[in-house]
Amino acid sequence: MDFSTHATNINDLLGKFSFESILEGDLSLFTWLFSITIMIAIYSIIIYHFYRYIARRDCFKASKRKHSKLIGFFKFTCLFPFIAILFFIGFSMILIFLTDSYSIVQVLYTSFILVVAIRITSYYTEDLSKDVAKMLPFAILGVFLIDSSYFSIETIRTRVTALPNNINQIAQFILLIIAVEWILRISLTIRYAIFPKKEEMCESDE
Repeated sequence: MDFSTHATNINDLLGKFSFESILEGDLSLFTWLFSITIMIAIYSIIIYHFYRYIARRDCFKASKRKHSKLIGFFKFTCLFPFIAILFFIGFSMILIFLTDSYSIVQVLYTSFILVVAIRITSYYTEDLSKDVAKMLPFAILGVFLIDSSYFSIETIRTRVTALPNNINQIAQFILLIIAVEWILRISLTIRYAIFPKKEEMCESDE
């Protein structure tokens, strides 16, 4: 292709370019796209804080007061059950959105497995726990971007309304999550009693 052909193509392209067409176009599409962008950003921010929180080994900040151990016991006895409910319901809702082939019982089973796996890995390393915790939430976002018709509002509504019918199983799973957390906390306490943390060893040397 010679130089004259290139010049002709460039002239044709410039001839199609029009500022009037750009400014006078239908902006409804861009309004819709901007709305979707804002929703994705808000969803990503919420998920960012959610998965980082559930992936933390210590869900509560350590107290520097004299009775910190007693306060910690109170927090994990009285407050952690509410956090466990938040974790479990959160992942159950995510699974309800992600799959339309699972029954509500299968959703609860899978949610329990995920929450326990995240809590166990958080005691090993929080980096791994974060990777596990953010896997499903961002998978939903990927599915939505590829095929938004995958989500059925009617199916989601039916499953959400079916959750109260499984209140006993939900309570069982939450109690098991709390039990696993206590086992992990006790194991960590025993470990630190046998192998003190470096910070504690440095303080004792001083």
